[in-house]
Amino acid sequence: MTNDARSLRGILEELHAALQESPDIGDEGRAALLRAAGEIEEALEATGDGGSSTIREQLNQSIAQFEQSHPKLTAIVGRIADALSDLGI
Repeated sequence: MTNDARSLRGILEELHAALQESPDIGDEGRAALLRAAGEIEEALEATGDGGSSTIREQLNQSIAQFEQSHPKLTAIVGRIADALSDLGI
């Protein structure tokens, strides 16, 4: 596993923790973030390094949705998108 993939896994763990600490996130938003995180984790398992551009698009939509109301989650999701980009995805 590359350093970028390990970094992405760490950021995904932060996302899960932040979601647990943020009860005010709506069910739809929480489900979207968990779905995207799950797809990234599956892609990491399958390829050893990353996901697809579709996952990145989902993350970008999540960032736009949460930017104002959940700045901490927005920062974490942004870091995930950056890590995917670093992996060339």
